[in-house]
Amino acid sequence: MANQNDYIVNVKAKGVGASNNQLKGLNNTLGKMTIAIASVSGAYFGAKGLLDAYGRQEQAEKKLRFALGSSTKALRDQASALQSVTRFGDEAIIEQQAFLASLKFTENQIKEIIPVALDLSEATGMTLESAVRNLSKTFSGLQGELGEAIPQLKNLTAEQLKSGEGVKLLGELFAGQATYGAKSLNGSLDQLSNAVGDVAEALATLLVPIVVPTAKIIKEFSELFDENRIKSYATALIGAGTAYGIFAIAT
Repeated sequence: MANQNDYIVNVKAKGVGASNNQLKGLNNTLGKMTIAIASVSGAYFGAKGLLDAYGRQEQAEKKLRFALGSSTKALRDQASALQSVTRFGDEAIIEQQAFLASLKFTENQIKEIIPVALDLSEATGMTLESAVRNLSKTFSGLQGELGEAIPQLKNLTAEQLKSGEGVKLLGELFAGQATYGAKSLNGSLDQLSNAVGDVAEALATLLVPIVVPTAKIIKEFSELFDENRIKSYATALIGAGTAYGIFAIAT
């Protein structure tokens, strides 16, 4: 007849055995989930370049809509037209349009400033962002950095600058620089890159409906790997397995 120690050993053995089986089941389930999520994640990160291009364009357009507070079609059309004849991407142009709109420049003012900014950037080597910001300062009657580099600006009064004469002057001085720059080798390569970017944005529109639910799935799955949660779950399984072993022996 089994003594008390044998009984305890049997209980522990059966309990651990049951727990091990349950843990194996858990591992199998988690393993299958991991494979499924890895496949989805791989597809997502494989398409990330397309999504980044789409995301930048979308964000720029949203900022423009918010800042302008009205239809942005005319400005978006301008950005698209300028991209086709310069080396500047439409998303970069729209970002600067949005900046000017946030400063409460009118749509007509923005349409006048942006082409001059492209020519100025091409002629001086400054970034498009710097060109736009320097031009916007002239409407406050300030020559700023442009006054130091372009002597003709010093002939204008503060009132003339505020009325837009500075932008008009610079537009005449640097007219055609951005278009001409697109005809160089580097300009052609930039235009090619912009065209590829447009294709990427178009392809990304097909992926966007998949991305949001995918991101949600990945986020929820990552939360399952909380260390404390897994330890608690494993402890509960071992306890349940031990209780099952006691019940099995008792019956």
